[in-house]
Amino acid sequence: MSKRAVVFFSRNGSTRLAAKILAERIGATMMELQEKKTGRGFLASGFRAKTKKHSELAGDPWSEVKDCDVLVLAAPIWAGSGNPAMNGFLDGADLGGKTVFLLTVQADPDHSKSGEVLEHYSSRVREAGGTVAGVRAVTGASPGRTAKEEDLRAALEGWSIA
Repeated sequence: MSKRAVVFFSRNGSTRLAAKILAERIGATMMELQEKKTGRGFLASGFRAKTKKHSELAGDPWSEVKDCDVLVLAAPIWAGSGNPAMNGFLDGADLGGKTVFLLTVQADPDHSKSGEVLEHYSSRVREAGGTVAGVRAVTGASPGRTAKEEDLRAALEGWSIA
């Protein structure tokens, strides 16, 4: 059986809850990305996302998933852009031989910009040697709030992660 992990970043809990649901479903470990520099406000974080900045991460998340065959990378979309913590993870990732599934969580129920963010992450995964096997965009909650578990379960239902 393959070793699996859900790598995620969450500020207000929606992405963390989605990661937990997926990890339970596929028998994966959870690995939460932690930024070295914390405490940025909503506007500063949104600006960093919009300008495609990358966060320096605490610890060594790359070694924690080194032996995994299957990864789910889950991150919120901020200001219509990818998350700086996930950008930081992808900066140092060696995904050679790994099957990767990508999940974005955002407040916008229309998932505008999710296609662009998922394509950006897909490109980064391929550059790091991984294979993107599936993508999904789900609706979380407005900034400062956490989505309801039943809503996230419904949004993730039917997403096949091999």
